[in-house]
Amino acid sequence: MDARRNLTTDIHALRHPARGAQLVKQQLGHDWSLLLDRSFARKAISGDIMFHQSSRTVYVSIFNTNNAAAEEAIERMIEGRPGIPVQMFDRDEAGIRGHAYLLPEGDKKNPYWGLNTWTASRGKLACVTIYFKDISDLDWAIGVWKSVRPFRELRLALN
Repeated sequence: MDARRNLTTDIHALRHPARGAQLVKQQLGHDWSLLLDRSFARKAISGDIMFHQSSRTVYVSIFNTNNAAAEEAIERMIEGRPGIPVQMFDRDEAGIRGHAYLLPEGDKKNPYWGLNTWTASRGKLACVTIYFKDISDLDWAIGVWKSVRPFRELRLALN
């Protein structure tokens, strides 16, 4: 069975977040942004950004890729990544290329999921890892990943 899925640009899971939460565009450095609801606290950690709430965490690192092609930059970042993905996802949009891997994380006492994502555009690479406890949150996590965009290009109608 091929665990790879191609994604469309529909972000239904973000347009209709649970509990009627309002989404906010979060700037990630100078070049990227994503959408999250207001329940997430934001914290800077050694040049990276972490958003967290009780059962979900989003960890962001931004890299310059020296104008490498998006695919090449992503391949360099994921070489040697430990773990065996349960499912893989691809993202191919105008000016944006990305890959994501769903991995089980934690241990028997504290299991959770990690959607490890890499999104590249114009010499920049956004590595966004989305951690969540319940596999039913996978659609939400994919929606967060699909909202990662170059900062000035994030134009979404959330109605």
